[in-house]
Amino acid sequence: MVGKRVRIDRKLQPKKCAKRCYVVVDNDRISRLPDDILVAILSFLPLKEAARTTVLSSRWINLWKHISRLDFDAVSALVKIAIDYNLHGEESCKYVEWVNRVIQSHKAETLKEFSVCFDLSPSAENAITQWLEFALVRHVEKLDLDVSAGSLRVYTRDYAYYAFPEKFLKPPSQSSSRIDLKSLKALSLKYVKLSGEAIEFFLRNCPFLEKLVLHNVNGISNLEVCGPSLALKHLEILFCAKLKSVKVSAPNLTSLNGPHVEVLLLENVPMLVELHVNCMACSVSVQRLLSPALSSVVSRLEILSLGVYAHIKEINLPTFPELPKLKKLVIQYWARDDKSLMGLTPLIKASPTWRNLF
Repeated sequence: MVGKRVRIDRKLQPKKCAKRCYVVVDNDRISRLPDDILVAILSFLPLKEAARTTVLSSRWINLWKHISRLDFDAVSALVKIAIDYNLHGEESCKYVEWVNRVIQSHKAETLKEFSVCFDLSPSAENAITQWLEFALVRHVEKLDLDVSAGSLRVYTRDYAYYAFPEKFLKPPSQSSSRIDLKSLKALSLKYVKLSGEAIEFFLRNCPFLEKLVLHNVNGISNLEVCGPSLALKHLEILFCAKLKSVKVSAPNLTSLNGPHVEVLLLENVPMLVELHVNCMACSVSVQRLLSPALSSVVSRLEILSLGVYAHIKEINLPTFPELPKLKKLVIQYWARDDKSLMGLTPLIKASPTWRNLF
């Protein structure tokens, strides 16, 4: 949108109002603004509210179709499903129809944001693929895909993850489509089937990617987020059950929210100041976090969030390296019965300068 004038299709706008006439009064300064300014304002409204502006006057009928942010938020429908899951089929169909209507009428050439968040069944797979292609062709900058928001089906054995299409994972030289990932700055994938190689493809072909979020991604066992020229600043990997090892080498990375994995290897992360990590309440698990390869990283942290699971045995943390720059310490401790917290004292002693403890 920057540097471009929005062209509104006046042919689709009625010359006369049907039953209602709207008169622009002298003090209506908003309607005097240029189209591109009005579209920019509408882009900050919730999608449904932006669409409702069509009733204001004939001039507003097509303005919302040029907005650069499409966030298909449907919290009210998700609440209905949570109360009565029998409504899932009906609400899911409504959601798919809503998204289809919007993208069919949308006219913007580029997108800053495209977000889908709903509990969608496998029958919506073709529609989801069409939505992704719609967004990627328009050089989307921020892409969020969550196809099981609020669903309880993910805890069942027969749950089917949405398989990210392989046809989108080809270099431009090998692809006949107009898809270009170079504009992508933020990517969030939740409840999607995707391989580690596919994620590495995104890293290689998205030179401006600064944020990567992976939740409940099925198909990853070993993941490498590595590259001397990666622009990545924020990395979040949670609830990927089959993931065993993560290797990160990203010179611009400032925050990492990592899962409980057998191997966490951090190399060349000089900017890392925020770390969230989960581990079991045993010396072996914590020792992996405090291995020599990570001790230098830990000493530079300003924010540390440690999730400790102590269901089986009482926590007994080993001696921590000193955390001289730590400002915020968050400890999430899951335990049964009345297990003592005294095992956390080495961590607290290693943080002489922390200001906030949660």
